[in-house]
Amino acid sequence: MLALPLALSLPALAGGPGDEGGPEPVPPAGPVSGPEEAEPDDLRSALIGGDWWIRLRLRYEDVDQDGFDKDAHALTLRTVLGYETGAWHGLSALLEFEDVSAIGGDDTYNSTVNGETDRPVIADPDSTEINQVFLRYRYQEALDARLGRQYIVLDNSRFIGDVIWRQNQQTYDAASAAFGLPLGLDGFYSYVANVDRINSELSPIGDAAMDSHLLHLERTFEGWGKLSLYDYYLDFEDADFYYGSTNSLGARFAGKHGLSDQLDLLYGLELANQTDVGDNPEDVSEMYRLAELGARLGILTGKVGWEVLGGDGDAAFQTPLATLHGFNGWADKFLVTPDDGLEDLYLLLGLKISKGDLKAVYHDFSANEGGDEYGSELDLIFTWPVAKDLTFGLKYADYSADDFATDTRKAWAWLETSF
Repeated sequence: MLALPLALSLPALAGGPGDEGGPEPVPPAGPVSGPEEAEPDDLRSALIGGDWWIRLRLRYEDVDQDGFDKDAHALTLRTVLGYETGAWHGLSALLEFEDVSAIGGDDTYNSTVNGETDRPVIADPDSTEINQVFLRYRYQEALDARLGRQYIVLDNSRFIGDVIWRQNQQTYDAASAAFGLPLGLDGFYSYVANVDRINSELSPIGDAAMDSHLLHLERTFEGWGKLSLYDYYLDFEDADFYYGSTNSLGARFAGKHGLSDQLDLLYGLELANQTDVGDNPEDVSEMYRLAELGARLGILTGKVGWEVLGGDGDAAFQTPLATLHGFNGWADKFLVTPDDGLEDLYLLLGLKISKGDLKAVYHDFSANEGGDEYGSELDLIFTWPVAKDLTFGLKYADYSADDFATDTRKAWAWLETSF
């Protein structure tokens, strides 16, 4: 996929249960990398001398879920059109539109806003809106500041993401700054006033007003990986989201280490503590834990992981701003962590087939408190680069319920391009 013109030098860490397949995550805000281009001498040249882009994703999704007499089917087209001006004395501006069109109508699935509640949810409402619009100031490689509606993606999107899997992407109305620090550290801070959610502006929960602060520090250790330290203070102003009003303080280290020309060791460790803030009605004091170990040998990749979101029966560790589809199974049964918490033991196997990628992930889900066996899930994905900037994908998720939710099977096929 063609990188956005605003791609920056603080990439999300690869690996983890967030390996959802499909489109690549949009890089987060970070200091500008590489040599700085010469700026136009006048404002007019900067305004007309920028970069534009178009992204298209045509996708078919099918959901067969126990408890519904009818399946859900959706054929949707996502179109993104954007333009970023050239820089003038470090200042530039960006505007990006996003349209999601339900081809053939949206009466065969519950888009969350169309009232088709007798079918399972496929959260891709038919809508058109401004996806991004912000002013930007860059100073060499030391500072990249933005004011307005923007993507924010931190680490592997487990806490803060853009939900790029859904056709209507999640963005943030925020003031943010990425900056360089001594000792090889990269810093990022954002004040977030509102989250533009995937349900679109047609939904009463399409916007989540908040008074929130995101602080993220990271350092790269060449040949080993990245260490991240973060503090995410989320204070929602709408009662629909009070459960997500929390402060999460944590650390993450993930990466790979080459043992030979053909063999890489893969690993990840993360630990975070979450407490309630603001108007959260629950007394939250829970831990997040992640441990992963794997290897890549030539065309083969294998990984085993264990992820725990703590819960005590009354409240659990929540990540409401994550790219949730990429975690705890692609059937999306755990978008909100159950009150008894969640333990996800998973095994990932990957195979490179010529230019294509085949991946299988098996999950075993259980409660962190109380001993319930929630269920299990098998996920499969195959992606193939048909041509330059054109990708074809197939994906399947099969959740088998025990003590939580219902049996659910989902399938996707898509074509994606950008230019």
